[in-house]
Amino acid sequence: MLKKLNFILCLALLAINIVSVGVHAKTYKIATDVQANGTAGRLLSEFAQNVQRRTNERVKFKIFHGGVLGDQLQYFQHVQRGVVDICLINSASLESVIPAIGVMNMPYLFRSAEEYKEVMTNGDFRRALFDFSTKHRFAFLGFLSSDFRSIYSTKSIRTIADLKGQRLRTISSQTYIDMLTRFGAVPSVLPFGELYSAMQQGVVDGAEGGIAGLYEARFSEIAKYVVLTEHTRLTDFVLSSVQFQNQISPGDLKIVNQEFEKISLKSIAYADAKESEYKQRAMDESGVQFFEVDKSPLMKAVEPIYQKALEDEEKSKLLNAILTIEKRKL
Repeated sequence: MLKKLNFILCLALLAINIVSVGVHAKTYKIATDVQANGTAGRLLSEFAQNVQRRTNERVKFKIFHGGVLGDQLQYFQHVQRGVVDICLINSASLESVIPAIGVMNMPYLFRSAEEYKEVMTNGDFRRALFDFSTKHRFAFLGFLSSDFRSIYSTKSIRTIADLKGQRLRTISSQTYIDMLTRFGAVPSVLPFGELYSAMQQGVVDGAEGGIAGLYEARFSEIAKYVVLTEHTRLTDFVLSSVQFQNQISPGDLKIVNQEFEKISLKSIAYADAKESEYKQRAMDESGVQFFEVDKSPLMKAVEPIYQKALEDEEKSKLLNAILTIEKRKL
């Protein structure tokens, strides 16, 4: 009789647990323009799986890869409206709607991976970002790091002087355009998907971008020269809607934040490892030549970009916060 009562009690508790999970469980939308099998795609999937497991499936995610829900600016607007819960948007795209974020795209703001990590994980920096997010109806969840960006070309470039007059593809960011102009190059804004054919046809001579991207996108088949300017480290921010922050319980939100912090840190190590691996592959498989350069003339050339930022009230707040963390004076 006692065993039967215990069995019935266990069934009742199980039923209560199932109902409880069913009532509170919800699937949230994540929008990206990256592919599922790419670095960012895999890291986002890992984050989603870890959160689902730790919350006992109270919080689940459906990830829409490859721009299914639109381009970055389109689904960012959906996040602001609460139609999409989380999205991935790079600092260049975000700069077009929040100009102060352009500080993140400034050349030589981060001079090493260690400096980048120190800033991106700093509480004061996160609080500075919080000011921007509240004004624009979203919240910063975390970030995914890419490797340092350099300059590659189909033409022979080996020194800083060789950059003069080079027609280089860049992303749609005024900061990047100003930077390349000060490097002596001729910036050309093109969609990433058009770059291979543009280099093939001579529309542009090359581009600025990451070494991993050079190899993964097969640009190394035609761009055989790389000057290691290492001028910026583009950041993919992961943003959430205000509604998402308010809908889930404080305990589950804590788990979400903890899991994304792990993924953010993992992305830095992963980006640096891939940069080294793909650099070697580009040399071995495609005969790409890499040239180290003295970056100090380039740093000197972009000083006016810093001075202009310091004259802007919004940009100066974020820039000064970063420079303080880096213990750096201009």
